[in-house]
Amino acid sequence: MADAPKTPNRTRLWQIVAVAGIVGLGAGFAFWNQIEYGGGMGWIGWVIIVMLAIISYSITFYFGHRCFEDSLDQYIVSDTFSKKHGWIDLETESRESGDAKLDGWVAHYKFIRTMFAMGLLPLVASIYLFWFA
Repeated sequence: MADAPKTPNRTRLWQIVAVAGIVGLGAGFAFWNQIEYGGGMGWIGWVIIVMLAIISYSITFYFGHRCFEDSLDQYIVSDTFSKKHGWIDLETESRESGDAKLDGWVAHYKFIRTMFAMGLLPLVASIYLFWFA
């Protein structure tokens, strides 16, 4: 028998966003203190700091949602990896709920799922430029 769809708890989702934001800002400031201490690295250092903050936010939101809410996954239909114009692209297909606010949360969740990958590539490139270029 199929489970009934879960109704997302918007208060809990906002709490997860707040905690993830605090963790992301904390990671950004912690790495800023480490990277910029003693002269800094220029613009590469700032890119690394921003990417680490983004990755920290996305990891915290994603796993916070998975552990404490886990209601938005039911709206994700499929993830498809494809190669477009020499780049690997992730397309996430979701279904509509009929509620505009809930669809906004699903869109945020879709974005968070891909933000980790979007942040990883510039981070790897920045680390390469700093240490090997």
